Amino acid sequence: MQKISPTFFQIISTDYLAQNYFVMIFAGWVIYFIDALFEGNFTFFLLIFAAICTPIGLMAFFWRYRLIVSTFENGIEIPGQVTEIHTLSTGKKRKDFIIHYQYHLNGQMFQYRNRVKQKSFAKALREGQQVTLLAHEKTPHIAFIKEMYLEAL
Repeated sequence: MQKISPTFFQIISTDYLAQNYFVMIFAGWVIYFIDALFEGNFTFFLLIFAAICTPIGLMAFFWRYRLIVSTFENGIEIPGQVTEIHTLSTGKKRKDFIIHYQYHLNGQMFQYRNRVKQKSFAKALREGQQVTLLAHEKTPHIAFIKEMYLEAL
């Protein structure tokens, strides 16, 4: 039986780190070209900034993306419990959630926290709620809430 893994867009729309690393790939170039448009010339410092941000963003995004996909493909489902939820306002009507949860894997208790974007599943979570997590035995200290990443866009 093939395990279901979140799509590229589900990861980008759910995971705070993945989204920001993805933006980092392009942000330096956007700033560079906008500055050139308004200033009338290109700024060497911004060119260097963009040239540095792009590979760092690519590597960081690829790492986070592979971590999530690998955990869904090769991880095991385990029960977990939400212990805390913090809401962060990020602008007009937009919020992020920092969700803390705990779980047992291989006889050990782990705690993990994950910052996610506002989605209906995240908004419905409550402290003390039981959730289905996916964790990889090679990285047992990292787990993802299954339903949150597989939620339809």
